[in-house]
Amino acid sequence: MIRWVFLDMGNVVMNDDPVMTYLYELLHDELQREGRKVSFEQLMADREEIIAERGTGHWSILTERILGKERHETLARTSAEHLRANYLQYHNVLPGMADALQQLSEEFSLGIVANQMSVAEDALREVGLAHHFRFIALSERVGAAKPDPTIFHWALAQAQCQPEEAIMVGDRIDTDIVPARRLGLWTLWFHADPRCKGWDPSGPRAHAYRESQLRASTSSVGPTGKSEEPDGRAVNADELVSEIRRICSISE
Repeated sequence: MIRWVFLDMGNVVMNDDPVMTYLYELLHDELQREGRKVSFEQLMADREEIIAERGTGHWSILTERILGKERHETLARTSAEHLRANYLQYHNVLPGMADALQQLSEEFSLGIVANQMSVAEDALREVGLAHHFRFIALSERVGAAKPDPTIFHWALAQAQCQPEEAIMVGDRIDTDIVPARRLGLWTLWFHADPRCKGWDPSGPRAHAYRESQLRASTSSVGPTGKSEEPDGRAVNADELVSEIRRICSISE
């Protein structure tokens, strides 16, 4: 019997798209300061190429490729400090998710399992969602990031449940669905259309990032075979609730 629902945070509960737009604008600004003639559109094309190769961490890969390891690390630290101080400026709750969490919390115990900095918990509290979760497993606090099974084991220990008593909801096949399946959890792949995530890009570069996302995004990279196939799929909050209930019905 399924008693727990574990949810990723980025692109499931809260939208990460403004974060990635900021990071690519930061990289582009750095190149412009150097007088390097690399258009934002070219960065987007390179981004899409990395995703097509099923490469994770496309911004890090591209930034290190262009600027070198040391400058990539400097830019990553600078951006992390800015995002830590301005988390909610770059995140929004996905449409309908507050209502979905309310419904789910009445039927299941909920937990967060996410690759996020620790201030994400404060953000959940500020937007009035933290009370839905019995535990919040953030990679920065746990000391392990998905797909490392350590963070899933930590969550299962907090929940005091067996893997088959929990569903993992995530937007990534590689970091959410595959490791959860290997441990014996039920899985639900949540991949919302970028145009339906409650964020309106402003400025030409933000619009270019949105268009690039529609062509390629890590959330849209599907399973490569039966071993990666999720137990359910959803593209919005309403489907998320109905799919979780359906999985529960077939798990009994």
